Amino acid sequence: MAEVVKEMTREKTINRMLRCRKTLRYFKDGGWTSDPNEAKTFPDEIEAVRACVQYNLNDVELVLRAPGSLTDLFSTPIR
Repeated sequence: MAEVVKEMTREKTINRMLRCRKTLRYFKDGGWTSDPNEAKTFPDEIEAVRACVQYNLNDVELVLRAPGSLTDLFSTPIR
């Protein structure tokens, strides 16, 4: 049980954001921002992909970042 709680807590400490690969700007409310703190965060990867489809986003990558961090933990092209 402790491992499940630990895993759930860790999951909430990661921000999932979409970033344009060309401009390096982050997705925010149907537009873009250069500030990752203003970017829309997604609860999971499926929701990020849904936003790509809904807003017809192309050439974007999924970025994982810890809150308050200045560097990405992980980024990968998704569409």
